[in-house]
Amino acid sequence: MVFLFFLLAFLLLIIILLLAKLTLISNLILDSKGIQLSVKATLFRFIKLFQWHSDEGGLSFLVKKKEQVPEQHKDNKGKLASILKAQFSGETFRNLREHLEFDVSVKGRIASHDAALTAILYGSLWALIGTLIPHIPQKHLVFDFYPDFEKDSPDLTISCILRVKIIHIIVLIANHQLKKIRKGSSERYGTASN
Repeated sequence: MVFLFFLLAFLLLIIILLLAKLTLISNLILDSKGIQLSVKATLFRFIKLFQWHSDEGGLSFLVKKKEQVPEQHKDNKGKLASILKAQFSGETFRNLREHLEFDVSVKGRIASHDAALTAILYGSLWALIGTLIPHIPQKHLVFDFYPDFEKDSPDLTISCILRVKIIHIIVLIANHQLKKIRKGSSERYGTASN
């Protein structure tokens, strides 16, 4: 009887985990302090799996190779690279398009010491947003930013949140592995001729 209870509890836990959503959050903040980037991966929206902030190694941390990072940060470098690749890769969008919940938010003001530069930055941001609009449902977009020609420093927050059920990720990985297995078995090797 106890075994049956633990078996049912284990199956229920597996079902809950498979239906749980994995959330990947990236925030880019431009303000008087400079550029700050943070990346976080959570399960159930409150169990933190991974978190990185640009204060931990600076923004140069992103462009360095894993071998160039100090030993204590190598684990974080690998996790950060895989999270950013998963969040912004074209393959993710192609394979999980109907299962993704994708939220983009741009809020604040764009400002610089030069009015022409402010206008160029404002237009460039709208151009970037224009490329994203066809791929994201309109209800998941929030744009509340403006150019400020009187201030010298920006106060802009760009947030990107990606949510997907874990079961869809498992199916994607399984399909990828099956393709690799099929590709390996279908390769034909010729024989040497005399």
